[in-house]
Amino acid sequence: MTKVACITCICALLSGCGGRFSEIKDAASGINSAANSAASAVSRDVHAIRALDINYKDTSFTVNDLFKTILRDIRWDYDLEKNELHVRGTWQPPLFSDQAWSDDMKEKLAESGFVTVTCKIIDDKIDSEQSSITLTYNEEILLQKNGEEALHHLYDTYLLP
Repeated sequence: MTKVACITCICALLSGCGGRFSEIKDAASGINSAANSAASAVSRDVHAIRALDINYKDTSFTVNDLFKTILRDIRWDYDLEKNELHVRGTWQPPLFSDQAWSDDMKEKLAESGFVTVTCKIIDDKIDSEQSSITLTYNEEILLQKNGEEALHHLYDTYLLP
């Protein structure tokens, strides 16, 4: 008799929780779905931009190839409203190798020198006139290049042997 009473109580408790469990499950599913939609919307744009081809000095490479080669710890962001690609990464040689930095400074830059690149994308091409590169260390701007000079510096760095 006590077994029947226990089973009846457990069934009563579980039946009361069933509706609540269903609500929690639906809410979790909705959150997961919204997060996946947001992630795929952003990543789809960034992935499309990263796959764009660049042709420079008889060499073809992608935006992804360019930045993966010349920067470390890359973060990508694409502003759909402005059609701007924002790439941020840690400095590494040979980027800006024309600078007369000491070995100590190069070490510091390799640890915490950040390069920020902004490129305007027009008709699936990088607009060289609206491109910029900034190298910062300890929140101080060490170097800044804009326009075609900035973009060609990135491309030339990529093409170094």
